Amino acid sequence: CGRDVHSPGALTCDIQSHIEWHREYENRFSRLSFAGVQRVMRRQQENDEDGGPELQIDLPALGNTPGNQVTHTFRAKTTYCLQTVQWACGYPVGWGKCYRSESLPQVLRILDDIWADNADSKPSFVAYDNACSLLRHIVTQNPDSHWLTSTKFIVDAWHYITHRATDLLCRFWCNPAPLNGSQPDLIIVEQDANGNHHPTRAYNTETAEQLNSWLSGFEPQLRQMSDVNYDFFIHAVMMLYGERVDARILKKGRELSDEFWVAAGAA
Repeated sequence: CGRDVHSPGALTCDIQSHIEWHREYENRFSRLSFAGVQRVMRRQQENDEDGGPELQIDLPALGNTPGNQVTHTFRAKTTYCLQTVQWACGYPVGWGKCYRSESLPQVLRILDDIWADNADSKPSFVAYDNACSLLRHIVTQNPDSHWLTSTKFIVDAWHYITHRATDLLCRFWCNPAPLNGSQPDLIIVEQDANGNHHPTRAYNTETAEQLNSWLSGFEPQLRQMSDVNYDFFIHAVMMLYGERVDARILKKGRELSDEFWVAAGAA
C-alpha cells in the first residue's frame, strides 16, 4: 500500500486489515515444511479423480483483491550472485554482492571497495570472465582511472576460448596467455616428461570458479539467511577456506621464503 510500517521490525502498516492479513499469512506458511507440502499434495491426489494435485492457497481476500493475488514483501528477496576475488594461489581477498545482475559498475565497485585502503597494493593482473567488457567500461566512464595504470585486465582461460576472435580489444589487451612476448609474466616455459620445452600459463586463472563451486554447496542455507547472518557466514567460510589454502600450500612446500618478504619490504 506504500505506507510506512507501524513499528520497528514490523512488516505491515498500521491498517488493521493489513495486520490481520499478515497474521493469516504467518499462520498459513510460517510452519510449512517441504514434507508438509508433499503430504497435502498426496492427499489431494488421492481425492482427485483426475489424479492431478492442486495445492490451494487458503488466504482471505484483502478488500477487493483475492487472497492469492495480494502483492507483499513478507519473504526476503535474494541477491543475484556473490562475487568473489582471490589471489592466484586461491586465497580469498574479498567479496561483494550483486543484487539484480552481475553488472560491470557493480563489479568495479567491489574491486574499488576491496582496494580502497590499499591503493598502492593493487594487483598487476585481474582475471575475470568478462574482463574485456570491464576494461571498456572503465575506459568509457573514467579514462583517468587508476586501474588503467596499475592493473592489466585479462579474461580467464576457460571463458577466453568463447570470446569472439574479431574482438580486437579482447584479443590484444585481455589475452591470458599471449605468445608474442608482450606479457612475459603470464607465460613460463616448462619441460615435459620427454624433455621437450613448451610455454604454459604461469597462473591458475580459474581459482575464483573453484571457490564459487565450493561455495555453491552452502546455497540452500544462504537463501534462508538475513543480510546480517549472510555477511557473517560468508566472512566465516572465507576464513576457513583461506586456512585450507594455507595448509595446502605448506604441504606442497610452495610458501614464499623469508628472503622474498625481506625483498618485498625493502621495495
